[in-house]
Amino acid sequence: MRQIIPQGLLIWVYVLLLYPLVSNAQFDQTDFNGETISLRSETSVLLAGQKEYSFDEIRNNPNLEFVPLSGLEENLGFSNDHYWMKFSLENRSSKFKQYYLETARPITDIVNLYLVDKNGKVEQQYSGDKMPFATKTIQHRKSIFDIGLEPSQKIQGYIHLKSDGEVVMLPMRLYPETNFFVLTYKEQVFYGFFYGILILACLIYLFFFFALKDKAFVYYALYVLFIALMQFSLDGFFHQYFTPQGGWLSNRAVLLTAFVSLFFFGKYGDTFLDLKKNSPLLHKTNKFFGFAIMVGVAALALSPSFEYCYPLANAIGILVLLHMIVSLVVMKVKQIKVDPYFIIGISFLVLGFIVFILNNFNTIPNSFFTDNGAKFGIGLEIVFLSISMINRIRDLRMENEQNQMLALQRAEDMNEIKSSFLSNISHELRTPLNLIMGVATSLQENKEKENLEEKCKMLLNSSKNLLGYIEDILDFTEIEKGDQDLKEVPFNLKSTLSKVIELQEKKAKAKGLDFNTSISSALPTRIVGDKGKLVQILSHILDNAIKFTNQGSVAIAIDCKKDNDRATLNFTIKDTGIGISKEKMSTIYESFTKKSFRDKREFSGLGLGLYIVKTYVDLQKGTVNLKNNANQGTICELNLGFEIDEDQALASEKSKTAPSDITMETGNILYVEDNKMNQTVVKLLFKKNWSNAKLTIANHGKEALEIMKEKHFDFILMDLQMPEMDGFETTSIIRKGEADCDPQIPIIVLTADNTSQTRKKIFELGANDLVTKPVNGPLLFAKINKNASTKKISKVA
Repeated sequence: MRQIIPQGLLIWVYVLLLYPLVSNAQFDQTDFNGETISLRSETSVLLAGQKEYSFDEIRNNPNLEFVPLSGLEENLGFSNDHYWMKFSLENRSSKFKQYYLETARPITDIVNLYLVDKNGKVEQQYSGDKMPFATKTIQHRKSIFDIGLEPSQKIQGYIHLKSDGEVVMLPMRLYPETNFFVLTYKEQVFYGFFYGILILACLIYLFFFFALKDKAFVYYALYVLFIALMQFSLDGFFHQYFTPQGGWLSNRAVLLTAFVSLFFFGKYGDTFLDLKKNSPLLHKTNKFFGFAIMVGVAALALSPSFEYCYPLANAIGILVLLHMIVSLVVMKVKQIKVDPYFIIGISFLVLGFIVFILNNFNTIPNSFFTDNGAKFGIGLEIVFLSISMINRIRDLRMENEQNQMLALQRAEDMNEIKSSFLSNISHELRTPLNLIMGVATSLQENKEKENLEEKCKMLLNSSKNLLGYIEDILDFTEIEKGDQDLKEVPFNLKSTLSKVIELQEKKAKAKGLDFNTSISSALPTRIVGDKGKLVQILSHILDNAIKFTNQGSVAIAIDCKKDNDRATLNFTIKDTGIGISKEKMSTIYESFTKKSFRDKREFSGLGLGLYIVKTYVDLQKGTVNLKNNANQGTICELNLGFEIDEDQALASEKSKTAPSDITMETGNILYVEDNKMNQTVVKLLFKKNWSNAKLTIANHGKEALEIMKEKHFDFILMDLQMPEMDGFETTSIIRKGEADCDPQIPIIVLTADNTSQTRKKIFELGANDLVTKPVNGPLLFAKINKNASTKKISKVA
């Protein structure tokens, strides 16, 4: 597809090519009639280190070691030292000459000029970004000084420089007045284009973000914004226009914008290349760099001295760029398509910043191109990344169109599936109904009892089939609405499994199939769980195994692994049926597919079984795996975890002991219960098993609290649902120490509500144990014995 390059980007390229021609015309070092002359050969410098000299000390001390400035690089690297330079100028003409002297970078903190004439008179001029902009002698973004020379006048000049740790540069450029203003106008045109394009790109991609909701656009827009602010700071405009009074933000603007731009550059690259999906390791590395940047920002904000932050920011910049290069290489190795204009744009940015950073570290010679390497890199990067982002917009549009086509196709498929489902369910429901109506008509017409039992069985089986289909539809409706939940109660596992297996074995035998079972002896008798959902899961899996097996056998093996009070049940169901094709394997757990309805033409059923199985297994945090058998048929592996019902274990252990053998000391028991029938049942249990105990009855919680003010008790049996004050509130008051009893008195809850929510709540309130109604006597006294071990029962006086 042909790429369309916006007209603004062509203007960009034109400006970038034009600027070097405009700027390079200034370097004429021999002729004052040229645009500029360098004074470096006429200047010497004193490297004062951290020692602060006054101007008088510099002027009057001949022993200070000034060295030729031409013997040093123009770029002195990162430094917070003091520097003093001295030079001399002489006007040998007969006319007054007006010059402007440029020295240091715009962001240098202190740049002061001292001019001494032949009479010893001193003229002082001030510059630097640490002072208010209005107090500069020449109010210019650069460190500029005004020098006027009378005919035949000779002057001696001194310059004092001090930075806060940034790169120190010592240019000494002298401009004739007219040439200086011409150069300033040209620079303004260039900077106007440069910053205008950056801000325009920022706004455009912000609009794209709000329209397309793609995070890459907002990260790119913010990166462009902060890279523009960083260059704005380096060029002195930030101090001139945003912080003219100087201060905290002015001093830290370069570093702050550099850190933030690096952060958003990393986020942009990570999102554009989708590193979270394509390379998790590089994604984590990018997160680490983001953390390092935040640490740098924190150090910058909190530390009064931040000279170490300059090399830190440059070092992090190099690492971020290397990370981007490595990411592109990894994408190439993994053969993941990356837009070529993105690679070209990043390449120009990397090249420009490498030149810029190496220049900051003073490892390459200083020149116009090395000074402005970042600008050229950024400019060309914006051109090519903008083309790349245009391609991304095109790709997003095409992806959106494809999604719309898929949605349309999906809607058409759903209409077809809906029609197939209605046709299928009509057939499946009509079949048992027709049989029921036919048998009923036969019974009506034939008054005799001929084959009555067989006809009743047919009615019953058809009714069960019809009920099963209706239950599947209701389950599917609950699942789709998200209303399904677990109803966990204790139940007999062995009898439940026995009923399911017995029913399925009859179906297998009726079809002429062998049905083999293998059940581990380690299975607990009772567990706590959702009995109905376990039955549905096993029934659907076994139904499918029998339905799709025409000859051979179906086998189920049940194993158990116990861990304290938990049991993991492992079910393995094998069949010798038709198996599952690779085409259908990916959709076996889906509710409605075109493939499933093709199967309905050959096999009966609604096609919801495995969808319900998968949903209910996930609800119980179990696993189900269906695969083809190496020989023939399929193997289904099902794993479900349950809590073992310890009440049954205790009751069984207690039942082995005859009631007459129960020996307990006499004690005071408080039974809080509002139902008279339940009160009578518990009284009879105590009379039979613990006749020495003294049982006191309270009809509700409030009455129990009043009774406890007058009597001492060793145990409390607590009902939950009562008038006045229920068992939850009463238990809470006792455990908080707000009742007239020991806050740690054993409390056993007697309730008909044994749901998981109720059990969780009463144990959170501090109850010691729970017994469900109707009360099992041996179980109740087993739990009393269990909880009495922590508290000695007192004798009744």
